[in-house]
Amino acid sequence: MPVTDALPEPPLTPAERAIVKSYGGWTAFMHSFGLKPFIEEDAEEGKKILEAFTQPDEEEDN
Repeated sequence: MPVTDALPEPPLTPAERAIVKSYGGWTAFMHSFGLKPFIEEDAEEGKKILEAFTQPDEEEDN
């Protein structure tokens, strides 16, 4: 499948969207983690990474 057939960007929260934008977009975000945006499993992994970025650090709670 050609790179131009990338899956659409998943629904993002405003915080997630800001992170993705700082990387230059969804494709650049995915590539920075060695993931391919046109592979569904990679896109799911990218979303999990993004969700982890928006979670508060455990150390901040202590």
